[in-house]
Amino acid sequence: MKKIALNITKWMLGLMLGLIVVVGLCWWLIPDEPLTPEADKFTSFAHAPPAANNAYFMIWGFAASPELDPHVVGRQIVAAHDRLLAADKDLSNFKLENFYGERPLKFPKDSKRICDLTKNENCLMVYQSKQAEVEAQSEEYKVYLARYRKIREYQDFGLALSQLSSQSPVVAWNPILRISDLVDGNIAERMKSKTTQRAALEELAAEVSSWRRLLQGNDWLITQMISVVTLGRKYRLASEIMNAYPEVATVYPALMAKITVPLLPAETSTVNSVAAEARSVNGTFRGMQARGNFLEDSFFEGLPGSPLRAAIAVGGFRANATLNEGYRFFNELLVFLAKSPKEVLEGHKALLDLQEKRARFSLGAVFYNPVGRITANLITPSYTEYAFRVFDLIGLSRLLDLQRHIIEANVGTDKVGSLLAGAGPGLTNPYTELPMSWDPTTKQVSFKMHGKRNVSFGYVTLDHLK
Repeated sequence: MKKIALNITKWMLGLMLGLIVVVGLCWWLIPDEPLTPEADKFTSFAHAPPAANNAYFMIWGFAASPELDPHVVGRQIVAAHDRLLAADKDLSNFKLENFYGERPLKFPKDSKRICDLTKNENCLMVYQSKQAEVEAQSEEYKVYLARYRKIREYQDFGLALSQLSSQSPVVAWNPILRISDLVDGNIAERMKSKTTQRAALEELAAEVSSWRRLLQGNDWLITQMISVVTLGRKYRLASEIMNAYPEVATVYPALMAKITVPLLPAETSTVNSVAAEARSVNGTFRGMQARGNFLEDSFFEGLPGSPLRAAIAVGGFRANATLNEGYRFFNELLVFLAKSPKEVLEGHKALLDLQEKRARFSLGAVFYNPVGRITANLITPSYTEYAFRVFDLIGLSRLLDLQRHIIEANVGTDKVGSLLAGAGPGLTNPYTELPMSWDPTTKQVSFKMHGKRNVSFGYVTLDHLK
């Protein structure tokens, strides 16, 4: 009996050793597949973004010392980044702070935005109740307020980086968003006096227009999401203003129409931003076979011995095969994201199921490109969640315009439902293409939102109604 068990053990060990040898031979002897022309074109990110009129340079250099020109600083940052990337240098130590000078913009560690939408605060009331704080901060950061308003003069918004990698730095958005908060505070303060209301609404209109240009012109997913959240705050403030001062809808009809005009499909497509993200992800695989240290450090840290980790990283990875597979995945995704919000919502689960099925690890993957398959699946999120955040913003912009229309129509609660029913396709629930919901008890016009982590609310309240 012992002899049989020993023979079985030897046989199993021999089988395992043979399998390891076969897998190793496959890894080292089976050549990489050719890179398809479509995948090659898709993963080539290099482009020539606009320079002189590109607001992104101002944004990159926004936090620089007061004596420095932020546009010049931004161009320095971009030029340095592109040189390093072109030379295939490590970007892990590339710090934006190194370009900001001696006195860059910094906020105290314990300071927060004046209004916190995550707590469902009415920002108009918060700003107006904290007028002294708004004025003090506006004086302290007046240089940066001027810079922020200067951004509105730019008509071009492009990433500015000629190439993008997974190590590329992200714009320091927090200083810009904090100053944006101060601008909203200034708008709220000026709404208290009829003599300054026009100026306040003109600035709000300029804010909305500027962030809409950034939403549309960006080609980086994080920028699009920043624009979504910030525009949501601007729309929420506009709604609160119409609630507190409903007369502005009729006293300044053209100005309010400019603020509330619903977002257009051309402004809200996620195709370009997700495509840029895909090029960044897939572009990381270009030449990675010759740089096994990346995979070694990232995914094989637990294995003993650097030579073994490097052998697995290089031998089990085929760059072209990974790029071809990534292209097929993202091309299918981009076609899907070009659909309407209703179609995306209806097909979302089916797409996720299909992607999950394709991502499952098969026996064949053990013999060819296992590292590429695992890596690609690990770093590929569900991009449709980002699309839902944009669709939520579309719905919010429509709610805002409906609020203005209802105020202008001067109707009672009993007429709101029929007004919504006749509002037309451009003012419907983006996910159902049916009229927005109306609750006469709460006086809220609303729709169900589907984006996660979205600091906004899918309703407007019509407090002016009797």
